[in-house]
Amino acid sequence: MSSIRQRPGRVWAYLGTLVGGLASLAANVAHCYVPPSDARAGWAPEPGAVLAAMFWPLALFLAVEILVRTPWPAGGWWRLARFGGLLPVALVAAVVSYRHLSGLLRHYGEDPLTAVAGPAAVDGLMVMAAAALLAFGTHSEPGRTAPTVPEVSTPPTPAPVTPEPLLPGTEIAVVAPPRVVTGGIRSGVIR
Repeated sequence: MSSIRQRPGRVWAYLGTLVGGLASLAANVAHCYVPPSDARAGWAPEPGAVLAAMFWPLALFLAVEILVRTPWPAGGWWRLARFGGLLPVALVAAVVSYRHLSGLLRHYGEDPLTAVAGPAAVDGLMVMAAAALLAFGTHSEPGRTAPTVPEVSTPPTPAPVTPEPLLPGTEIAVVAPPRVVTGGIRSGVIR
């Protein structure tokens, strides 16, 4: 029953990530096409500026996916590697995307409150979706197993041997196990 409830939540988390990422990507690229105040006729953004604007949301999406999908070992150093790597990517992507979307809204003539508050909705959506994906990644799911220690194989146990039934009057020869000699030689007798 819990996997049925988790699946729609995971779909919504990915949808939030996708919508937030696409909004951020579109705003970053569109902001590149806003001409500076001193632009001459025929101005166009440099291709490198457009590619750089696309990088930030994509880097954040990849960082979240790596964080969520990697079965990280326990321990403080691994936690530092996870979140120490994610935080700079997330902060830079949030600041750059916020500034681009805010500048774009101002260029389109939006009021100052919308230009300041509007981009926070995109960043908030991305944070919430990433947190939801992280929450799903910490719970076991059907079809996803945590890493385990490999099993040590043992040789198969032979099947028990069933003796043949003895007929009346059959003699049984009993063989004594070999004798272990301990000690040493004293006056010619082995002990």
